Formats: sequence, structure tokens, C-alpha cells
Amino acid sequence: MAKDIFRTPLAEVRWAHLITPRHQLDKSKPKAWTADLLLPNSDEKAQSFLLAMEDQFIALHGSRKRRAEKGFPWKPDKEKPSEITVVRFKVPQFQRRDGSLSEGPRIVDARKQPWDGAAIGNGSKVVVAFDIYDWDGENGCGMTFQPRAVQVVDFVPYEQVDPTDGFEEVEGYTTTGGGAGDWSAADDGEELF
Repeated sequence: MAKDIFRTPLAEVRWAHLITPRHQLDKSKPKAWTADLLLPNSDEKAQSFLLAMEDQFIALHGSRKRRAEKGFPWKPDKEKPSEITVVRFKVPQFQRRDGSLSEGPRIVDARKQPWDGAAIGNGSKVVVAFDIYDWDGENGCGMTFQPRAVQVVDFVPYEQVDPTDGFEEVEGYTTTGGGAGDWSAADDGEELF
């Protein structure tokens, strides 16, 4: 039976690992595709979405089951708790019976064209299509939002800052050979220490 697909309102994304899966904090768990969607608490569509997801929780688990501490995949933002709710999306990579690995979410641009593979940076605005994985554990029940497709409407490229940018060139050892720190002189049998 196919799972229902839900869609988020258009919102800003943060920490999007949607192109390639990333290692989880618990290294014993498989790699996963993840993203955090930032929903403004003042946005009516965002609040309607969260209320609809609470209804889905009740539909999946009933109104009497105890929700686990992390049973909802959303929480107030650490820096702006009164302004933003962070919704977490995560789907683990798994190995199929034939040995191949599962694919991540399908990504398209604003015109539904296949994504070019560029890493999605913080501040990009996206719509996430997802299904719900419902779970039940000894500490209560909950649900995980598994991203199946992402539409990137406003793209902000991911830019990695080069940590060596603040260095100046100075005299000394160089990997191209012959610098002041060249240790090849020790090859003549002298002890260095």
C-alpha cells in the first residue's frame, strides 16, 4: 500500500543534506538525507500545516497513546523560539536485497526540471513532499517525516569558507621542495632528536 504524500508550505531550509546522505550522530545508524525547514510562527499557512500534522499523529496513533518526548519532528528554534518552528526531515539510506543502495529524495527546480546536483545552501526556499513513518517505542510513539521530493524555488548556493583564506604567504617549508623546513637532510644518517 502506497503511503500518503504531504507537502509543506514554501519555507526557508537549513542544513540541507539532500544531494548525498550524511553520517548521523550515532555512527551505528545508516547515513541519511536530512533537512530542517524553518516555519515562521506568524505565517498562517505554516500554522495550518503544523495543526494538520498533529491531526495525522492522532490518525496514526489514536488520541490515547502517549507521545514520545521527540514524537513530533518539529520544535521551537533554539535562537528564535517565539518566531520560528523547525521541522526536521530525515530518510535513512538502506541496502536493497540486490545489494544496491536506496536513492535520496528527488530534487527539482522551480519549473520542475531535474536538479543539477548543486548543494542547497542555508536560506534557500523549498517545498518538501514527504511521507510519514510512524513508530512506537517503549517511551511512547511518534512520527518521522521522510522527504521524497524537494522543489527548490529560491536557490542560495552552499558556499564553504576556505579556512586558509586568513593566512599570509611567509618564508618557510613548502611542499614544492627546498624550503627552510625541508627534512630531507636527515637522510644522511644524522639523528634529528
